[in-house]
Amino acid sequence: MDGRGHLLRVLGLAFGLAAVIGSVVGQGILRAPGIVAQASGSEWVLLALWLAGGLLALLAALPLAELGAALPSAGGIITFAGRAFGPGMRVIAAFTMLLMQVTAAAVVAFVAGELLVRLGVGGDVFGWTVGPSGLAIALLAGLLLVNTLGTQVNGMVQVGLSAFKGAALIALVVALFAQPGAAPPPEPSAIAPAGWLAFGTAMLVIIGSYNGWGDVVVYGEEIDDPGRNLPRSLFGGIAGVMVLYLAVNLALFHAMTPAALARSDFPAADALGSTLGANADLAFTLFGVVSIGALCSLGVMSTGRIAYAAARDRILPRWFDKVRPNGAPLRAMTLVCAVATAFLWSGSYLALSSTSVALSQATMLLFALCSIALMRREPGLHRPFRIRAYWPVMALVVGFDALLLAIIIAQDPWFSLAGFVLVGALAGGYRLLGPRMDEAAIEEREEAWISPD
Repeated sequence: MDGRGHLLRVLGLAFGLAAVIGSVVGQGILRAPGIVAQASGSEWVLLALWLAGGLLALLAALPLAELGAALPSAGGIITFAGRAFGPGMRVIAAFTMLLMQVTAAAVVAFVAGELLVRLGVGGDVFGWTVGPSGLAIALLAGLLLVNTLGTQVNGMVQVGLSAFKGAALIALVVALFAQPGAAPPPEPSAIAPAGWLAFGTAMLVIIGSYNGWGDVVVYGEEIDDPGRNLPRSLFGGIAGVMVLYLAVNLALFHAMTPAALARSDFPAADALGSTLGANADLAFTLFGVVSIGALCSLGVMSTGRIAYAAARDRILPRWFDKVRPNGAPLRAMTLVCAVATAFLWSGSYLALSSTSVALSQATMLLFALCSIALMRREPGLHRPFRIRAYWPVMALVVGFDALLLAIIIAQDPWFSLAGFVLVGALAGGYRLLGPRMDEAAIEEREEAWISPD
């Protein structure tokens, strides 16, 4: 390497699992069961839906595990798309990921700001009214400061925060099972009494509750033995989330009837209301602050890696590919926080977050298409993790991803298509005004990554 520094391989399997669990588990699991319960009055049907959502996440993760193990890169889909489809798709993937991730960081920071306001933080400070946006910007600045401590320290912080989330949900399960059980319904309910549309809506909510597991691949250059630990992180993390989600739902079914669950906007708080009283809302607000704050912290780390990789490929200015000796790509993370702050000041993050839903699902489909393209073009590529029954399985993955993308676009065609147009405009602007990539250097770097040695 030249004097620009490089990422350090100092993260282990524990961080990989924490990155998956931490990216997926948020406050949503405390709200989503109420929405899902509107689809059916049968506890076993609802549990089957949550189980199916986890299994679909495991299915969708297969091509990501294969690509992440074969091409462990901070760029993630940027690297996969470039190798599979060429430089043009590398640029499109870069702007897609950057737009999605920076917007997500702004949204998550704003939600954390809202929760802090509920706790009484903010208000009038030195004559300035500090609301959710101001607190969100302060949170981003604080997280950037923490990231100056380096990759190893931040990795341990993420492990601790994810462990806290898991412990908090386990404590919730124990507390709910300690209560007297709810009276059983008078008679079994039909599978879909509210109609199959509600059934499909419930499935979309569940799939959304499992989203976020793919971010771990951007740590491919920093996780030890990525050929083994990236697939283990993905599948182990998703399986762990699935167990937590099923346990929370079982505990809620013990404390509430499905009908009562369906009427609740915040079922976990309502279920614990008899035990904690008015403190239930405070307890869950505190959990939300830590949980959403952890999501934001991980988002800054992950998006910083993507921005660093884009700069290294000359999609962004090379100034941002400098890495500190402790492994932190601080310039890239500063760029991420600065753009997220601009979105927060302008309020544009709300509109952009709507466009990113379809882009996120399109990225999942692109993962699968990259895997197929590379299997055809480079069947001899060293793949530490291989998908068994490759072609039938990948047909299922592509079909599922494409169907979900079509549903998302049909639900919100304006914002969905606007997202694709915006990415196309950014990529087109780069092709006209941006520098040429050093494709030889990129190929040499990738060959070093995929060496079995």
